[in-house]
Amino acid sequence: MSRDVRLFYCYRVISRLYFHLPVLFLHLYNVEMGLYNVIVLLAVYGLITTVTSNLGSTLMPYMRQKDLVASGEMLKVVGLAVLINGTSLGGVNFWEVLIAQIIGGCGFSLAISMDAGVLRNITASGGNELFTRVQTKSQSMMFIATLVAGSLGSILYDYHVHWPFYASMCVSLTSSLLVFMVHEEKKPAPPKKASAPGAAGGGKPKLQLDASQTFWMNFYSLSRAFTLAPFIGILPFYFIELQVDPYLFGSVLGLFTMAGFITALYSNAFLKRFGLSALLAATLVSMVGSMLLFGFSEWFSLHGIDYFLIGLVAIGLLGLGSGGVRPVTMGNINLAALPPEQRPRLLGTMERNFGVYNGILLFIGGYLLAEHGFQATMLILCVIYVLVIGVLFSTASSSVAQPAEG
Repeated sequence: MSRDVRLFYCYRVISRLYFHLPVLFLHLYNVEMGLYNVIVLLAVYGLITTVTSNLGSTLMPYMRQKDLVASGEMLKVVGLAVLINGTSLGGVNFWEVLIAQIIGGCGFSLAISMDAGVLRNITASGGNELFTRVQTKSQSMMFIATLVAGSLGSILYDYHVHWPFYASMCVSLTSSLLVFMVHEEKKPAPPKKASAPGAAGGGKPKLQLDASQTFWMNFYSLSRAFTLAPFIGILPFYFIELQVDPYLFGSVLGLFTMAGFITALYSNAFLKRFGLSALLAATLVSMVGSMLLFGFSEWFSLHGIDYFLIGLVAIGLLGLGSGGVRPVTMGNINLAALPPEQRPRLLGTMERNFGVYNGILLFIGGYLLAEHGFQATMLILCVIYVLVIGVLFSTASSSVAQPAEG
């Protein structure tokens, strides 16, 4: 294994040690930022990562990819430093924390959009096989890193509210140094390509999708949003209401990541044995079942089932459903039917739409949470998701039943 590949593995693992992430909602809530403001701050971060998704591509003619990744990690450090200052004991400043979220979101977007390019560069001599092997192995290691950091971060928070944030700052500094040590030649700026014939206004040709591809693109973006938005901005409130000890907070929310990892790990084996339709059904049942469990948690509690146990089961189901969304989508969307140059555009559109839907759902969920409470919020989100997916299925049922031919 080359030195650069080892450095990249270290970068990928260390950069995903998000010590502060599981306790971010708890911290902002505990410093009396206000529920509406907390939701706004979380939603802004997600929206910023979406609208700046092309920032790295814009800067590539002027900087090496590894420098862009390192710069992104440094922006994350600055964002965390501003956030700490904005939530210090001397006073809480919403606008300062908002600026912190914008800076951190830009840094996250820049780093995560460029690190695959760094990997492609350092594995060029080994071809696509080496790239795929390192990509797959490092992604598995990232899951574990996120889980470990979540648990450790909640323990650190129990000792001092700012320790998880200091730890994440150290992680980003180390990550910046590691990726900067990777050997990468500066590439010349790519020449501007002539406009494709038939492109409107001299731009890129319009992305042409059939009804089935459009359905699965929307299914992916909406389903991911309906899992991640509650996880980020609603479910922490459930465990705050239960007065879960801070040192358990990260471990509890880590169940979501663990369940998603299990689904991703065994989805191929499940597909070979039961097929895509079964995985789709299991994904939908897990997601809807989770929201219903949370929504009726008070009813279950009145009938002798512990609130905390309900939460554990429900968050595990939500993680299982979240992990199934991508395998189901990739198995059905039929990328082979698209020209090779349009496949990355489709995937990029899916991720961009997911970011927008996630931000919108955070705003909606925050309002519902403040006005109607946790149980009603989860039930309303469940009804909205079922209706939206139902409409998608009803308008594209023939295409879903018979995927487009390659």
